[in-house]
Amino acid sequence: SLVLSSFLFTTYCYTEIGPGHVVGEITNITSIESGILVRIGENETPENCTSSLVWMEIAQQKTAMTSLILTTWALGRSVVIYTAPSSSGYCQVTQVDPNES
Repeated sequence: SLVLSSFLFTTYCYTEIGPGHVVGEITNITSIESGILVRIGENETPENCTSSLVWMEIAQQKTAMTSLILTTWALGRSVVIYTAPSSSGYCQVTQVDPNES
């Protein structure tokens, strides 16, 4: 019963990484001139992002994605972030999908 109780009250945080996506909790966001930067989990990025930068960028003109990422961050929800391949600079976010898990 004690083990079950501790399991129920433990926050479960996971991160899943795929070739073009990462799933997990948003752990940090910031803004720069060109848009919003996002970090997931323990600085996780998809496999197709091979630069050493751990931030993923949502370009300024992608206002729907910016709104969705800010709402997801404020609600403390998990998210799936899909990206375009990148070997230099910030990995470019192509889709934001709040994850209901």
